Amino acid sequence: MPHARNSIKRKTYATIAAALVTVLFALPLAQADEPRISADRPRIGLVLGGGGAKGIAHVGVLEVLDELHVPIDCVAGTSMGALVGGIYAAGMPAGQLGQEVTTIDWAETVGGKGNREFIPVDRKLEQRSYNNSSEVGIQNGKFVSAKGFVDTQDIEGLIRDLVSDARLQRDFDDLPIPFRAVATDMVSGDMVVLSSGDLSVAMRASMAMPGVFAPVIDGDRVLSDGGQLMNLPVGVARDLCADVVIAVWLSTPALAAEDLSSAAALLSRSTDVMIEANEKAQIRTLTELDVGINVPMGDIGTGDFNRAADAAKLGRAAAEAVADELRRFAVPEEEYLAWRATVDDPQTGEVQLADVRIVGLDRVNPEYVRGKLRVAVPGAVATTTDIAADTNRIYALGDFERVGYKFTGPADARVLEIEPVEKSYGPNFFRAELGLYGQTDGELMGVIGVQHKLTWVNSLGGEWRNALQVGRTGLATTQFYQPLDTQQRFFVQPILMTERTTQDIYDDGAREAIYFMRETYGEIDLGANIGTHAQLRTGLQSGWIDAKRDTGLSLLPDLDKENDSNVFVGGIFDTRDNVGLPTSGTYMNVNVRDSGSWLSGEQEYTMAEGVITTAFPLRGNALTVLAAGGKELAGDLPVTRDFMLGGINSFPGLYINELRGTAYWIAGASYRQKVAEILSLFNQSLYAGARLQAGRMGGSRDGVSQGTLYGISGGISGRTPIGAFNVSLGYVNNDSWALQFSIGAPVPEGSVLDQIN
Repeated sequence: MPHARNSIKRKTYATIAAALVTVLFALPLAQADEPRISADRPRIGLVLGGGGAKGIAHVGVLEVLDELHVPIDCVAGTSMGALVGGIYAAGMPAGQLGQEVTTIDWAETVGGKGNREFIPVDRKLEQRSYNNSSEVGIQNGKFVSAKGFVDTQDIEGLIRDLVSDARLQRDFDDLPIPFRAVATDMVSGDMVVLSSGDLSVAMRASMAMPGVFAPVIDGDRVLSDGGQLMNLPVGVARDLCADVVIAVWLSTPALAAEDLSSAAALLSRSTDVMIEANEKAQIRTLTELDVGINVPMGDIGTGDFNRAADAAKLGRAAAEAVADELRRFAVPEEEYLAWRATVDDPQTGEVQLADVRIVGLDRVNPEYVRGKLRVAVPGAVATTTDIAADTNRIYALGDFERVGYKFTGPADARVLEIEPVEKSYGPNFFRAELGLYGQTDGELMGVIGVQHKLTWVNSLGGEWRNALQVGRTGLATTQFYQPLDTQQRFFVQPILMTERTTQDIYDDGAREAIYFMRETYGEIDLGANIGTHAQLRTGLQSGWIDAKRDTGLSLLPDLDKENDSNVFVGGIFDTRDNVGLPTSGTYMNVNVRDSGSWLSGEQEYTMAEGVITTAFPLRGNALTVLAAGGKELAGDLPVTRDFMLGGINSFPGLYINELRGTAYWIAGASYRQKVAEILSLFNQSLYAGARLQAGRMGGSRDGVSQGTLYGISGGISGRTPIGAFNVSLGYVNNDSWALQFSIGAPVPEGSVLDQIN
């Protein structure tokens, strides 16, 4: 028996040994079929320099590196180089990255195109009285403004979407490719190498050009564009991993002395000199083992994002020109594919949300913000694109400098934390307006005004609004907008207002007098906001009206502080893409007003007025159609309520207030052809256009009926920082013609058409 047991043991040991030998021999054979990454090749650091829109050239370089099978072991970038490099380091292949970056609608991302859709309707209507968006606040007794000229909300949303899941990786060494972004601390003046945290925030900080984009606040640090100190971070890449460096920088044609003949040119050049100096210092550190790729950008400038595809082609051409040098770092295809398998990280962007929290708010009611979410709700599966749309809705409320988000919690129970950053210069906000108007009779008219708003007086979002204006129309008003529910669907709005206008009075086409019209009212409105496009209002108004002749003939009855008490109801619908020169969307405004003897009223009348206009986009151009009309339905309109036509907005070719009566209609169409780009990134273009229209004034105050009038006009238009401008030469078939212009805040012309602009 012992002998049998020993025999069994020997057989067992032999079997085990044979199996081990088989496995040992089999492993190399199996592994021989698997591609391996060589451990003895030099580690390659990719360095991508800054340059705004020019930096899109980096995607062309990446595509060539991919085609040559050059693996990258770490990436360091500055500004736009950090944007492209961060996306690449997060695991997006070069081909996909190129497609993503070159197909971005940069006018939407940088210029805010399309954002008006999300603005609450009450904000839209509030903005009708001025055509610029520049606002300031008061802090510590001083006027302060936003920290950047360009809103960064859409830019940040784009970055978050492109790096998606990689934001969950807090250490940049643990990204598919280790990464560093370079920024500048504007407090200490030191260079900051960002190696951890939220990847999207690091990329955004690196490209925060001072004065253009708001900086990123990180504790006591104020982080802006790293190009000020190190636009080409070669040293950063060497410290990170690089045995050898592939450095890519962007160059522009040398300037001649005559190109620097103005203060503005010298000021702009001073920044370029500073950046070029630190960039050249880094280029000088390159050795014969490294590869430097200089991308000549020709006439593509820092802000030419609309030429993204052209920039990418230039990057490709520059990389192909040094392809022989780059091939020194190439590896066999199988080895390259093995490396790609370790770094490619498809960004699904989908997250199962266990909870959604609104954090960091002081003044604004979190439940008001929560009510704007459409997709990002607890229990939903949301993509980063969905979340970006929701954060854009929140940003459009107008209370925030930006709206970010992050994920917390375990992978199977993600919590979305939405982080709206309230405007640091609030809650008191001021805007200024300036408007000028001229016509061929030599008269120059204007308005200058300022608006004040105190926001979030209470938890429902009450606002105290004030306005003061001087000029052809003088105005002083104070009002309190008080929502009645958390989502501000219903509101009450008491208003006190006094307005004084200077009006020219015409008799059969000849200006014969100037009158001063004054209205002083107290008013209380009740209303409902319907989505972001419509509002209904009804209210009671009571006050005094005056009409006094200043010079000329007595063509109108004088009114001496007569009481006018009326009730009104009206509705507004607005889907336009912008005010003043829309290229798409519809605007409609209808109202009915009835005045009677109640509340000591001395006027008896009923009137109605309405307008509808629609703009249709046509390959960057716009066709607009319009119809409007008003009528005295009963009683006698006081002269302060007269309908008026004439002026560059209501009827070009007729002077302001030239037609005056108790009923009118007007219809027309205009076409605007884009003839030049001013700042295409911000939808700033120059248009040439033509307009045809017809109209009729009934119940004329001068007793002269001119019948139906037909007009034709042509001119140029565009947008400026203080509002739209128009220059028009118009002719009307009653042998009237006028050269007219306007810029900035519109001068009122006396009809509901004033509300369009």
